Amino acid sequence: MHPRTNVLDSFSTFIQFADDRFELWASDRRLVQSMEKQLARATLRTDRLDQQEDFWSQYWHQVWQRSPSTDRIGAVRHLCAYLQEPCYWASENVSGRFETVHCTLADGFQLAIAHLERILKGYNPNYGSCLKIYARNAFGNVIRDQLRQSHDVNICSDWGLLRRLSQTQLKQSLLAAGFIDIKPTVLVWQCFKAICIPDPQRSVRRLSPPSADQLIQIAERYNQQRCQLSPVPPRIDTETIDVKLTQSTKAARAYLTPTVVSLNQSQDEDGYEPLDALCLHTDATPIERLLTAEAYSERQQSWQQLANVLEEAILTLDPPSQTLLTLYYQQTWTQKDIADQLNLKQYQVSRKLNRIRQVLLLRMAQWSQETLHIDMGSTVLASVNEAIHEWLQQHYRPERSEVSE
Repeated sequence: MHPRTNVLDSFSTFIQFADDRFELWASDRRLVQSMEKQLARATLRTDRLDQQEDFWSQYWHQVWQRSPSTDRIGAVRHLCAYLQEPCYWASENVSGRFETVHCTLADGFQLAIAHLERILKGYNPNYGSCLKIYARNAFGNVIRDQLRQSHDVNICSDWGLLRRLSQTQLKQSLLAAGFIDIKPTVLVWQCFKAICIPDPQRSVRRLSPPSADQLIQIAERYNQQRCQLSPVPPRIDTETIDVKLTQSTKAARAYLTPTVVSLNQSQDEDGYEPLDALCLHTDATPIERLLTAEAYSERQQSWQQLANVLEEAILTLDPPSQTLLTLYYQQTWTQKDIADQLNLKQYQVSRKLNRIRQVLLLRMAQWSQETLHIDMGSTVLASVNEAIHEWLQQHYRPERSEVSE
């Protein structure tokens, strides 16, 4: 995948796939016009911040944060365009590792990008991390979580899945499927769990369907307990029990492993796309752009100071610790690979990495107290610890602009 080389393209183009690989950068006309308009209005002093990707990523993130929900669409679309590369690389890195779940690179990309707003909510620029680095980690976590969940759902029989469901998951599944009065169906499920108890010697995942006798017992139990509901539902027979359990299974599978549909997918013969219905409300006043530029400059200065502190702290580490950081962050070795290379256990590698990050965190906390006269509480320290992990990734492994196909 060849990188985008200018700010305009970075915030207005999207990856187009072909045969599950990157094919080209597709330009969105409305985003191009929006960015051209913003760049034409940007008179951000002589430091040319308007030509820096980081400035515009924070600008659009601030627009997204402060705007009403109806006016955030334009900012989200610009940020979605900007984060195409980290989403692509996260999908490439993760999707191929789940052999038991068929997930192509494009599938993983769609899974991740669908959670964009959740990732934007978790990002805090005040901790000094780059949005692209943060997003790549977050996209990878999203794909891993989704694939693990898909794996668990796919290997379960219908009845095993019903046994493994929590009541909250069942309720959410039924509501998502359009059920209005879910209490009777939930009661049927509760009766099913009470009657169909799996053999302790066998896996719950392969639970067999209830026998005729068990269906009768479930129906009897339901008809006895239905009076607890308000309003009281009518009596039901074994056929209705079977129907309700099947409905619960279908709803749960659809909820736990949803199908992701691209907004760019045409819905009719005229080529209409849902994305066409979205509008842009991204105008900002000159003072807003000026304030954004000043905040960005101040934050950049603080980040540079913190980076200098961390770089000096790394130089004081012993050689084995520096080697470990190089292998893990620069060479992108897994903890298992490092353990094999250094004749260690994997948990020892994990502990060593954590201790190194704690050393850097302590140095940052000392600098903050001595220079800024700010004491970091436990909550802030936990967040900064994660930011240090992201900074190390950026420090040792610059943005993968050199990777191309």
